[in-house]
Amino acid sequence: MRSFTWYIGIGILFWIVLAISIPSEGAEDDFVGTVGAATFPGDIGERIWLDYEKEVLARSNGEVRLRMLIRGEAGGEESRMPSLLRGRVHVSSFSDSGMSRVVSEFGLLTAPFLFDSVGEVHFVVDNYLKEPYAALAEDKGFIILNWQDVGWLNIYGGKPLLTPSDTAGYRMRSLQSTASILFLQAIGADVIHIQRTELVSSLQTGLVEGGESSLILYASGGEAEYARHMTRTRHARQFGFSIVNRRWYERLSPKNRNIIATGFGPETTQRSMAIEMLRGEEARLAEIGAQVHRLSGDQRQRFRDVAQPNQRALVDEVGGKAQEIMDLIVTGKAAYARQAQ
Repeated sequence: MRSFTWYIGIGILFWIVLAISIPSEGAEDDFVGTVGAATFPGDIGERIWLDYEKEVLARSNGEVRLRMLIRGEAGGEESRMPSLLRGRVHVSSFSDSGMSRVVSEFGLLTAPFLFDSVGEVHFVVDNYLKEPYAALAEDKGFIILNWQDVGWLNIYGGKPLLTPSDTAGYRMRSLQSTASILFLQAIGADVIHIQRTELVSSLQTGLVEGGESSLILYASGGEAEYARHMTRTRHARQFGFSIVNRRWYERLSPKNRNIIATGFGPETTQRSMAIEMLRGEEARLAEIGAQVHRLSGDQRQRFRDVAQPNQRALVDEVGGKAQEIMDLIVTGKAAYARQAQ
């Protein structure tokens, strides 16, 4: 019969082996970075990340090597963010709702009917929001490399959803953000949150009947196959963010930091790519039998009337520097209106 000491020894050996087998931030080669993302073959995300890998490798003369886990190997946003903060993933991308799980103020960006045009969005982001959000991110241990414009959020379902009366009691999947929940509640939906990986099967079984999404993700993610009606409510602008673990980044040389930070190229180029992809995906929707409904001014105003008052509730719910951020947005919108005259 083995002694108690023997079992203690085996237990200690197990934890030693486990500690060695799991890479820690300090054990990583500073010139090897792990990229974590969830892309599909041929989509814009894959294109951006593969171009980024080539750019970083070429400009660093092979010094900065990237381990590309871009097929979901590092998990979804919920698991990827903790991995990035712990230094197991170094570079990754997240939606605004994913970012809001760590920095709550990111949840303001998709407040209902906050922005009125693409030009206004880009003006306010570029001139008023990038600096304060960069500071908030750095306080949490990561650095924003760039902002991506994903497009307008819309609603979709198995039937045309043209007025709030159509969405009343309708089972709709929310994004993982307070803004999404408040918006869907405001339009009377029966709000259900499920992980994106479970969305298509939930549409198949009827657990949910619809939800909200950008047109690109709706077309490429499988939703359009089972909920064939998208309504262009254009109630919020969705963003994506490429970010890097701050500790790993700061250990790099100034030259290599610059390569990591600028390897994506100009944001104007990515914005153009997104518009190009939007047109392509919208055309493809017709081929698979999905319909895109464009609202009249009066129809869209009905959604605005019930949802826009929730901006105040969202600021209160987000807390932190939410009011300061909202004040900056209001100031930026006013400045845009003046220069657009």
